[in-house]
Amino acid sequence: MIDFHTHILPALDDGAITVDDSIAMAKSLAAFGYTSVCCTPHCIKGYYDLTPQQVRKATLMLQADLDNEGVQLDLWPGMEYMLDEYFREFAEDLLPLGNTKLVLCEAPPQAHPGFVQEGLELIVEKGFVPLVAHPERTPYFFERILARGQCNGECGIDFTPTALHESRTSIQGFLKKLFKRKNHKPRTTNHEPLHPSSNEPESVLYHANLGSFTGFYGPKVQRNAYELLKLGAYTALASDLHESRSAAVVLVQDKFENNPFLNKMAEFDGIAPKIQKDIKLGEGEQIGLF
Repeated sequence: MIDFHTHILPALDDGAITVDDSIAMAKSLAAFGYTSVCCTPHCIKGYYDLTPQQVRKATLMLQADLDNEGVQLDLWPGMEYMLDEYFREFAEDLLPLGNTKLVLCEAPPQAHPGFVQEGLELIVEKGFVPLVAHPERTPYFFERILARGQCNGECGIDFTPTALHESRTSIQGFLKKLFKRKNHKPRTTNHEPLHPSSNEPESVLYHANLGSFTGFYGPKVQRNAYELLKLGAYTALASDLHESRSAAVVLVQDKFENNPFLNKMAEFDGIAPKIQKDIKLGEGEQIGLF
């Protein structure tokens, strides 16, 4: 089983701080049943200006630490890209998840539709498949998925602007309180975003956070997650684990054992059939499902 989204690498972003914390996270993930884990620190210009080389090196170093500790996990390098006005600066050297063609990405809490659409299209143009993180926590994607599902406000979820604003739990809110973005230069008129189209590229996939279903992010996000699950929006589940202390609340096996909606995700085999040929996995691997 593969965890496509973790912040397990130490001292790179808002995830693990020390190697000891990384090892503790790894032990929890292994105990939960994961065999492969994607190391996906944030890639956000002005906050976390990481390069693929830095992430690959940090992944190899942590892999050696886990091997020495006897922790049976295979670490894959990757990054979580922010689809903002600066994303195109990273698009020439994208780091996919391990040996797959999946590129993990997310939208800002107050997303500009043009920049998000442009980012998704850039990923596809480079020959990769966007894997969008936790749409249940992102107002932009949550609203668009509901609209495609033709819920029209009758899905049992309050997704008015006020309610969505209250449910925003993205790390961006925390970051803005602590940091001022470095090298912050708005785009010039020569680099306007593409006009948003009505649909994302057909190969866009979505993953849900495990903690969204356990209530880790609050009841509103939990309701959002179940609503998107019923609509069949998700391809996979991921932990998005940031620290070892959160493992007990995020990695709750009992939550899924008797849930027909979550169990149904296994039928998708983790990857949409139309692009399955583009995803390279190790023999016998599953896609973050139970």
